Amino acid sequence: MWLWLSVAVAATPEIDVGGSLATDVRYRPFALEVGSWYQDLTVDPGFSRNQNTLNTRARIRSGNVGATLDLDLVYMGFSETPTEVADLAVREVVDPFRFETHSAYVEARDLGLTGLDVRFGQQLVQFGVGDQFNPTNNLNADDMEDPLRFGDQLGNVMLRVDYSPRGNWTGTLAVVPVFKPALLPQHGALRYTTPTALPFDEAELRWRIQSEQALAHEALGYPTVIGSLTPVLPENDLSNVQVGVNVGGYVGLHDVGLSYYRGRLDFPVPTAVHTSLESGVQCNPDDPEECIDGLLVMDVIGTYPRVQILGLNASGELGLLNRLTPKILPIGYRAEAALHLPERQTLVITQDALDLGFIDYPEGEYDYRLDGEQPTSMSDQPYLKWTLGLDYTLGRHVYLNAQWVHGMPDEHGAGAFWQPDQWVVQDAGVDSDLVRTTTCALEGYGDTCAWERSRPRIGDYLVLGTELVFGSTTFRFIGILDLIGQAEEHVVDFDRVRVRHGPLSKEGFSAAIFPELLHNFGNGLELGAGALVLIGTKESKFGDPALGGTQIFARGKYSF
Repeated sequence: MWLWLSVAVAATPEIDVGGSLATDVRYRPFALEVGSWYQDLTVDPGFSRNQNTLNTRARIRSGNVGATLDLDLVYMGFSETPTEVADLAVREVVDPFRFETHSAYVEARDLGLTGLDVRFGQQLVQFGVGDQFNPTNNLNADDMEDPLRFGDQLGNVMLRVDYSPRGNWTGTLAVVPVFKPALLPQHGALRYTTPTALPFDEAELRWRIQSEQALAHEALGYPTVIGSLTPVLPENDLSNVQVGVNVGGYVGLHDVGLSYYRGRLDFPVPTAVHTSLESGVQCNPDDPEECIDGLLVMDVIGTYPRVQILGLNASGELGLLNRLTPKILPIGYRAEAALHLPERQTLVITQDALDLGFIDYPEGEYDYRLDGEQPTSMSDQPYLKWTLGLDYTLGRHVYLNAQWVHGMPDEHGAGAFWQPDQWVVQDAGVDSDLVRTTTCALEGYGDTCAWERSRPRIGDYLVLGTELVFGSTTFRFIGILDLIGQAEEHVVDFDRVRVRHGPLSKEGFSAAIFPELLHNFGNGLELGAGALVLIGTKESKFGDPALGGTQIFARGKYSF
């Protein structure tokens, strides 16, 4: 292909060059309060980003061959690293290049056969038709680093082959040699700082360990903290090559497609936890009477599970009202559904020899009491993710959009509104006094001691968007509402009582609001300002400090 390209360049190619210069400044008005006095991870308010980006796009083509380059040179005025477990939030770790390369590929059309196109290099291959929420689109890793650019993906080196034997149907094969993980937000590591949020399904084992953690802290002076999260990427060999296939075309006025993906989830799942002891007396600077004798440090290893995903997507227009009166324009629709078939993941819990004075724990693997089995951190039970959306245009000035999203990009595992018990723990502790906590920890029956706060593994969300255009000024608004809420399970009179906090309750309400005002001055210059407002408790979907909290922003862009 490089030979074809060199011949094409010698034959007076067509060259198209463009780009943009953008600047982005953000301010966080509220602190992100995370951790405790003995592991304070609080992020103070202040300026959170000063990003300047030079984007360059170049396309060269001659006949049936060509090449495309799309890259950013990013200069950060300053950067923050809030914790020591933030490796996945540092672009140099996940995408280790000074330049952020979106596309850098060569391609050939009608390669020996009419309708056969081949493209190789760094590129984005996107399946599906959803608006920002695409559960069938899994070949490229999710780029979650910038919450204001939600829905972006990371370019990756791959081979893409398209074949269109007929004008309105296309088959696509994509092969990705090297796996790339998702890029997390700058404060994404804060999601993994709650040691009582044990990441496995077996409830009785969770309650026992939560009771043991409470006893070690309250009676022995050794609280538990998360020390590190180490992602382990798959080996770069043939067994880990990712493959995606898509067949799509038109049925009448409807765009439909079927897809298949074999690869890995791009978010890590904990598969090993090791606990060690750090001795050393510490006292609360705000209360010298409150002291600890040391820390139990949990180091977590995360891996990326294998998965197969079957996808179905469709889009088009619903013209029922339009048939009644031509004054009513057709309503557009978008639908995507993805059936995930994951590989089961288990969690290995080990420890050093722990001498806590009153209690000693031997070195080695924890006794799960699961008949020789290890706890399940991800079930192999199939699960669905989907997006259903409608959009409508009112004249030239108003665009409306509504979506039902079942499953955000970072949500995986069996659990939905028809599976109410498949929830994931966000926080936990004990309701018991020290005597009963001691009994629960030593006898291994934590069900009469431990409480938990949880939310669904796969959530449901209502997404509402609008765009108002008046001349050169545009107002955009996106609102996302959590439709499920949270649940708490406490011990009351030695019985476990589960309470649901609905989406409109004080405890269960969680939402993201994104208003933005843009003005186009012409000649390529555009300025804008707005805010990303995140609402909810710290255990909720959008109140989670890992998202970075509410931010106010101003940005400008000059395109050339």
